[in-house]
Amino acid sequence: MKNYMPVRVYTGPGVLAKQKMFFEGLGKRCLIVTSLHSGKASGAIDDLEEIFKEYGIDYKIYDRIKKNPTVVSCIEAGLCACDFKASFLVGVGGGSVLDAAKTAAVVARNPDLDEEGIYRQDWQNKPLPLILVGTTAGTGSEVTYVSVMTNAQGMKKSIHNDDLYALYAFGDPAYTKSMPTKVRNSTAVDALAHLVESYFSNSADDLSRGYSLQGIRLLYPMLRKMAAGEELNDEERQTVYDASILGGLAINSTGTVFCHTLGYYFTEHYHLPHGFACAIFMNDLLDYEAVHHPEYADPFYATLQIKKEELQETVKKLLPVLDFRMSEKEIEALLPRYDGNKSVRNTYGKMGIEDIREVLNKLK
Repeated sequence: MKNYMPVRVYTGPGVLAKQKMFFEGLGKRCLIVTSLHSGKASGAIDDLEEIFKEYGIDYKIYDRIKKNPTVVSCIEAGLCACDFKASFLVGVGGGSVLDAAKTAAVVARNPDLDEEGIYRQDWQNKPLPLILVGTTAGTGSEVTYVSVMTNAQGMKKSIHNDDLYALYAFGDPAYTKSMPTKVRNSTAVDALAHLVESYFSNSADDLSRGYSLQGIRLLYPMLRKMAAGEELNDEERQTVYDASILGGLAINSTGTVFCHTLGYYFTEHYHLPHGFACAIFMNDLLDYEAVHHPEYADPFYATLQIKKEELQETVKKLLPVLDFRMSEKEIEALLPRYDGNKSVRNTYGKMGIEDIREVLNKLK
């Protein structure tokens, strides 16, 4: 078994105020990296401002991070921290913001880095100390060593480096109340995608499968309520957030499989939110494993006491109606991107390019 996750994670109501002592000693100047609306709307920035006032911490807000953050915006945020002479950095938001904050912390200490240098991971200095505050419940970015960014060619690409781990991560279910229903559903199915994909990874082991199974046990009843159009109470929002953290721990050990790498393309070209873009292929993954590896898939459902068809139907209800169709020409042009792809090879068994063609052909 393998596991490394040095982030100290705290969740629950009022968690920032309860754990405010961790901000003392990090320095007197902080850059907050966030998006234009979500950080403030969630109430997280208001809570941070109270803590900073108490400890005499001067701060500046960089709020230009958007969905699927570009490398350029990450560099800009890092240079802003450098110019401000920030001694630490706080990322406040969903997965896009948290991923961007990780790279910004690197650039803040390595201001000469350009896009190529970031992807080569050839920085010389350790990043600024980093704190992450989640305002959605899905990505698990709080506990991973991964930052996903959109490069100059418009393609989503990730970097993996132990330097990207945060010092602390905080999650208050109250911060997720401001999410619109569409965002709530997308981030929740993203969490499910992490849990399911990790289980059906060639890299899975007893520990990662434990994260996956426990996360699904927590998350699945909440997904059924969402699929029925019901609102979640504070305790249920906490459950979803905790499940998303388990999803982050799972993929931190195993990585994702073909669903995520295919999903990137549909975010890039069809502007599907990340969670939906990955989850549209989850049922294909479940079908593939049921057909090719029932000896591995059957115990998954037996342990969870969930039927495959029931899980698939719940996912379908949470997904938007797809208003596009792929052409044969588009599929053939896309396939080379997945020939030998790491995430395709990571899918449990021996998935190959012909299997990917079969999955994409369903979208014609």
